[in-house]
Amino acid sequence: MQRFLATTIVLSCAVSTPAFADVINGVDLGELNVGAKIIGPVGPDVEVSLISADGHSVGDLRSSVSCPSGFTECMPTDNPSGTVYTYSHTVTPGQDQPNDPPFPQPATVVNFDDVNRFELGFEAAGFNGVAGYDFGEADTAGVSFSIEQTESGELVWMTDSDGWDTGEPITFVWQTTQPPVRPGGVYSISNSTGHGAGKGPVPALK
Repeated sequence: MQRFLATTIVLSCAVSTPAFADVINGVDLGELNVGAKIIGPVGPDVEVSLISADGHSVGDLRSSVSCPSGFTECMPTDNPSGTVYTYSHTVTPGQDQPNDPPFPQPATVVNFDDVNRFELGFEAAGFNGVAGYDFGEADTAGVSFSIEQTESGELVWMTDSDGWDTGEPITFVWQTTQPPVRPGGVYSISNSTGHGAGKGPVPALK
């Protein structure tokens, strides 16, 4: 998120349950005290579409990265090694806000119900073991999530029911000691019939 480069959205993601995974004890977003957000060329938040394989938007993704509590500005180049960054992603199935450039805006937005999965399509480099979601938003949607980290390092949030539907925003969070380097990470949502993916911040490799 520090530097946003023009990029083409990759519409592939893993939708099968990983054979090997570490279970993460999820935390409530409200328990995390975070400081200032990193401000990129389009601002502190980045809006993209979650795009299906046939080119429709199936949801909205708004991402940001924050420094720890007490930081009044978040400049990774000035921060000491080991600074913890909180990555935040608000997902709203079946709705789509205007995107920030250069991310494409699909002409068609379709309902996307019974969502059962949100995941990172890349290794969560530097992950410190803290991940969770907004418990209040999830409760409103009628779901809760189990969280796993796959053997190859991706984070996966899986619902305990089919209650997450169109128009119900839920915010997901995870922490790492690695700052974002570009909006090259693939994030996706899935249900039993399809999925949609969009770009978001990806942490620097160690």
